[in-house]
Amino acid sequence: MKEKYFNFPIQLLEDFMKNDTKTILNNISDYVIYEESLTFSQGTNLEKMISCASKYDMTLGNNQKAFDNGKQLYNSFDINPPRAGIKLSIWWDFYKNDKTEFDKICLLCFLAIKSILGRQKSYCKITNKYLWARMDGKVKAVLEIWELSDEVKKYANEYQTKKIKTLLIHNWGLVTFAYHCRGFYVSYKLTLEALIMEAEKRRKSTIEKQYKDHEKELRKKVLDKLRETRP
Repeated sequence: MKEKYFNFPIQLLEDFMKNDTKTILNNISDYVIYEESLTFSQGTNLEKMISCASKYDMTLGNNQKAFDNGKQLYNSFDINPPRAGIKLSIWWDFYKNDKTEFDKICLLCFLAIKSILGRQKSYCKITNKYLWARMDGKVKAVLEIWELSDEVKKYANEYQTKKIKTLLIHNWGLVTFAYHCRGFYVSYKLTLEALIMEAEKRRKSTIEKQYKDHEKELRKKVLDKLRETRP
């Protein structure tokens, strides 16, 4: 049976470490179900919401409250916000079971990388500041660590981030690579060998471009000198 996903704006993860976990997870489900219900053609708006929830084998509890919340959240974002996708099985795991703070920050990191990769990219190169910002529910990279919430800032250092990445590598299917480059490469689709190949191809391309730019600059200097020495 094909796994079902909730695809939602990354901004919904804001305050995930601070607020009650179920509050944020309810916001995610309300948003997704409301958004998808807009594609339904039969019934009232509320009936469409209830029908859509059944697609995910869910009941909404308070139907009207879930509808109002989903509508309000849907109308609060731009048309194409960056999104993350969470498997319904993971959503239920975090909804039903007690999780440690480290479990939660690892989920945020997993979803942050998913949101950066999107649906099209098999890999990409990112920086820690960009990663931390997405973990904090922000769209753009932060310039300074103090811009992060206190809850995420606690993990915004090399030691903690390495611990998180290590867990994601072993338990969540993350593939990552960094070697003499600013930032690091991530993928959930490529093997480590394939990711290294892509990284080294980009490195070679960058070096060749830098050489050509340098060559072009030197040629201009030489031509300028020749013009200055002409009688």
